[in-house]
Amino acid sequence: MNLLRGKNLTARLTQPADELWDRRLGIRTFGYHPGSGQPGDREWYMHYAPSSYRDVFHTLHHAGLKPDDVVTDLGSGLGRVVFSAAWAGARRAEGVELVEWLTEAAEANRTRSKLKDHDIRFIRSDARAHDFSQTTLLYMFHPFGHSIVAEVLEKARADRKSASTSQPLRIAYVNPVADTVLADSGWLRHVETLPPLPQRWSSAAHYETSFWQSID
Repeated sequence: MNLLRGKNLTARLTQPADELWDRRLGIRTFGYHPGSGQPGDREWYMHYAPSSYRDVFHTLHHAGLKPDDVVTDLGSGLGRVVFSAAWAGARRAEGVELVEWLTEAAEANRTRSKLKDHDIRFIRSDARAHDFSQTTLLYMFHPFGHSIVAEVLEKARADRKSASTSQPLRIAYVNPVADTVLADSGWLRHVETLPPLPQRWSSAAHYETSFWQSID
């Protein structure tokens, strides 16, 4: 069910800081899309509901966002993380999303955004088919199950090797349900884990975040 067609009034009223950020950036990122499959299924996908801007900026800060970073958000929904990364100074911010209407709505956000002069891209694609060769900071809010997380990481590793990049890949993994997959990858090291931020005038859910960096 596409709830973006509604006004999302409850979320907007109970998350006033996020409503103000949407207005500041000239976008609309409140919305919801149901997940699919069951936990444990190979083809399980997380539902879409945006994280609070405060959490996103906090995560990007701890990930060490730099002006030369290319930030890739997996399961980007309506683009809140992408726009946040662009506003915070990333060289390029891109969102990879499998759901058609979410991608189209995110692109509509881009065209009316106050950040439309930034390098912002929304790509409708399976994350396993995305080109990660230019990505320096990978952001994901647990978008899919363990096996797909492993496949996406191997794709990212292969793409980076083909590009012969010297920059390490940093990963910000919010709600890190599949952290063991990253730990067992053999090419990533754990940097730190941050506890959830305390709630402040917001009904949004808050999660811990683990940070990783490539070692090859």
